[in-house]
Amino acid sequence: MIHELYREDPSTKPISDKKISKTLTELRNRPERGQIIVLEDGKTLVGYSILIPYWSNEYGGNILHVDELYVKPDYRGRGVATSFLKQLARTEHDAVALQLEVTPSNTRAMNYYHKLGFRKTKNSHLIRTI
Repeated sequence: MIHELYREDPSTKPISDKKISKTLTELRNRPERGQIIVLEDGKTLVGYSILIPYWSNEYGGNILHVDELYVKPDYRGRGVATSFLKQLARTEHDAVALQLEVTPSNTRAMNYYHKLGFRKTKNSHLIRTI
């Protein structure tokens, strides 16, 4: 499913089996760094999410970054992601905010997240690989 996400919504950095394995190993060995959630419908695997918490001085608490969220195409529009995100907002994770990224050209996702209450911040996200 990770490969499917990156095929549907390509990143500036290509995904590889090596990166996926490294992420799985890191989160298994150091669960405080984040977790991978499997989304199911009964016993059927329908999606996944990678969650990464971090402390924010600005917000005065943990922000839960939804690093990836993927729902298989046949299960979209059935409330899977909505239920998942609402559950995150209501429960554990000791977070004061949820954060996610959307490719600007993915207007469907952008509109969907706006409906759920996500808003653009005034700051731009910058990154420099090292």
